[in-house]
Amino acid sequence: MQSNSNTENEIQTNEILDYYAGLQNRSSQEMIVEMLRELQEVNGCIGPGLREMAAQAADVKVSTIQAIIKRIPSLKESAYRHEIVFCIGKNCAAKGSLDVLQKLKQKLGINGDGISRDGTVYLKTRSCLKHCRTAPNVMVDGCLCCGKSAEEIAKLVSG
Repeated sequence: MQSNSNTENEIQTNEILDYYAGLQNRSSQEMIVEMLRELQEVNGCIGPGLREMAAQAADVKVSTIQAIIKRIPSLKESAYRHEIVFCIGKNCAAKGSLDVLQKLKQKLGINGDGISRDGTVYLKTRSCLKHCRTAPNVMVDGCLCCGKSAEEIAKLVSG
């Protein structure tokens, strides 16, 4: 049954890529974003192989696809379930956010690309979350959390 699902995903993916490859304005940012959204809907994320295929279909460099994915928060590079955005701005850093960040990375096994060991958590940093009065701040799945320890944050994304 799983192979039928994979085959169906491949068929849909190829249809999307073929459609966008045939467009005159396929390399425009708007078309690339639409293509990436459709590809993500079918595949759950836009992994490295899919980024290469998308770049070829759009007739752009892979770095262009990667830049667009980084700029559009709804586009995901992996099929993580939780997203943590850690503030490393001046006020949060002064109140210990960098220590919490390091401990959280160790606890979740976050690797160089920001993905946890088990692939369920994506962690990224931002220079300011615009809530300096409540520093240190972190957003977990879009919800602002203030003054949490690494253990408390890890509990929010476990299970």
